[in-house]
Amino acid sequence: MTNQNKSVKFPKGRTAFLLIHGIGEQNPYETINDFAKNWLTYFESQNLQIKLEHKIAKRRLSTGAIWTESFVRLSPSDTQQDWLIDIHEYYWAADTQKKISVPEILQWAERTLDGTIDFYNRQENKSQLNKLLGKNQRHGFFTFRLRSLTIFLRLFNFLYPWLRIAVWLILFLAGPFLRGSFLQSAWKLSKKLVTPPLVNFVGDIAIYSVTDVKSSYQKIRQQIIRECLTLVKAILKDKQVNYDQVILAGHSLGSCIAYDTLNLLCIEASLSPDQGKNLLIEKIQGLITFGSPLDKMAFFFREVAQEGQHIRQRILEHLHSFRVKSEVAQQSPYLTINPVVNQLEQIRWVNYYHLKDPISGNLDYYKNLDNFEMKYKASWGNEGHQGYWTDLQFYENIADRFLYVSKEQQIN
Repeated sequence: MTNQNKSVKFPKGRTAFLLIHGIGEQNPYETINDFAKNWLTYFESQNLQIKLEHKIAKRRLSTGAIWTESFVRLSPSDTQQDWLIDIHEYYWAADTQKKISVPEILQWAERTLDGTIDFYNRQENKSQLNKLLGKNQRHGFFTFRLRSLTIFLRLFNFLYPWLRIAVWLILFLAGPFLRGSFLQSAWKLSKKLVTPPLVNFVGDIAIYSVTDVKSSYQKIRQQIIRECLTLVKAILKDKQVNYDQVILAGHSLGSCIAYDTLNLLCIEASLSPDQGKNLLIEKIQGLITFGSPLDKMAFFFREVAQEGQHIRQRILEHLHSFRVKSEVAQQSPYLTINPVVNQLEQIRWVNYYHLKDPISGNLDYYKNLDNFEMKYKASWGNEGHQGYWTDLQFYENIADRFLYVSKEQQIN
């Protein structure tokens, strides 16, 4: 990009980003910190002088309780330019932290894998599997890997208590020579050393992916989505700022929360006499997913009906139908008209993925979105999964899609 091209581009209007973080031991304002810091770096590379401000706003939870939201605002140092970018954050990590035990996670994983194998081995569902995987030869490989994972989890479930005892014994015997954080109960410390990677990461997925209404974790999932939607509505209705556009941006599992929030908004809008216009939903202009496991969540964790329950299956499909490709639904003569109307056609959905990111990928389960492959240098694993935050091409691409307008367009 030349300096001449840089000089004719300016952000436009009033934009609100709502960030939704992913799995792990997240702290409040960490996503705001990373997102805002790298926007500053990007704008500086574009020769734009930016002012950064901390703002607060009075908000209400879905229960009516009042809380104070902190967010940051990026605006031009040049007072002749009239635009701003507010970066909001929906923080949900506290809702799932330390809520599930290791044995429960292993039971969840085994049920999920067994259930997925059973569902896609049914004769009426094999066509769905082939369409989603694209190539029939991957079917056997995929099923083999599922069964291998199931065997591995069963072995780990057996070995976990012995591993815990072994770590405890080492800590107990080494106790007289240890100090600092090791001077605590060896049994409690052994749990911390053995379980955090599993509980903090897989545990978030285990809790959020539960769709069984009889599970206590389903209430946590519903609360996360409900509070996220409540914050979206508050941002949309903010008369003081009066945003021109609101963009949801979700990383990792946060992309699933963003999607489910919009899906719930479609349901609510379908129930509204004015088709949701009172919710100002036309201001939602973008959905940004990066490092997203949405396809995997739909494939492994979506709620499915038992064999022969065609009507129940179709109801479930209607209730989770936002931008879902019609060809992945079961062929059934029942309930052919979906009462949930998509009121969010104006949304531009961009999915960013990286080949070194094991969580993300090209989203094939959904329609009307743009899959964009990132090219930053990263090793396979966590580096590939986290690299979006610091890659300036990521911010440049978002700016070109949602923020910029040329001088000629401004004059017109």
